[in-house]
Amino acid sequence: MKTVEFHTCDCSDKRAFPDRRSAEKALGRAQAKRDRQAQRWDSRHPMNREHRVYQCDFGMWHLTKQSRRTYEEHASQNAA
Repeated sequence: MKTVEFHTCDCSDKRAFPDRRSAEKALGRAQAKRDRQAQRWDSRHPMNREHRVYQCDFGMWHLTKQSRRTYEEHASQNAA
């Protein structure tokens, strides 16, 4: 199986991608993998699934399970 090249970011031990395109490609592959696992497990186990990409303060791109809606709600509450 092909993988997307990643590095370890200075902000944490998370996988980091150098650009948005690479991160979105990895996101698509991760979502497909989770969907295949969910089909095999027949919904007996809850599946955590990555939903979006974001850029950290170090300029690298990461995957996150937090939805855009949750992120925007949290950001609006902290901005006020």
